[in-house]
Amino acid sequence: MSEKLKIAGIVLAGGESSRMGQDKAMLSLDQHTLLVHAFTLLKQAGIGQCFVSGDYPNFPCIVDQYAGLGPLAGIAACVEQLSADYDALFIIPVDMPLLAEQDCTELIDRYLAQPQAAGLYYKEAIFPLILTLNRALKTYLTNIMQTPHKKYRSLYRLFETLGIEGVSANETDKVRFENTNTPEQWQDCLTTYSRLSQAKPTE
Repeated sequence: MSEKLKIAGIVLAGGESSRMGQDKAMLSLDQHTLLVHAFTLLKQAGIGQCFVSGDYPNFPCIVDQYAGLGPLAGIAACVEQLSADYDALFIIPVDMPLLAEQDCTELIDRYLAQPQAAGLYYKEAIFPLILTLNRALKTYLTNIMQTPHKKYRSLYRLFETLGIEGVSANETDKVRFENTNTPEQWQDCLTTYSRLSQAKPTE
């Protein structure tokens, strides 16, 4: 990672997990919670300083300033707190447990090759997502958090407004971008995780 660019890692874990029926961040995968799994993944991808968007003991957390307004509220709180000390945020959700280190490092490398980019994401999934911490982003998020219209609090609208372009992932990688929002999706995730783990080459 570029020594000239300070990127903070963010795990989005402030959702209500209403469709899952329990806190997704506390689900167990390979004897670790999904929160630990995601936080560790950011570290493995070379991001030195990482935070959790949510409220969990034993983690450096940034709590939403606007409750119940979705992932943009978590991102807005992180931007507000970290923009003075970092150049960009690398953001992953806690409910994407199949995401691999290579998915993260590839996006970071592509971002570093575009020094003027406002951000970068995978078209297939939205996350992982990199956002450049600049005045345009702060102004947009400040304004959007105050609107009563839910349709405006869309990540795609943010991408369109700020000119953030998506890049395509390899076809074989797309299975790793699946979210886990329901008990059924969680069971499918566990099955796929087991299959992918078994397919990894032995050292």
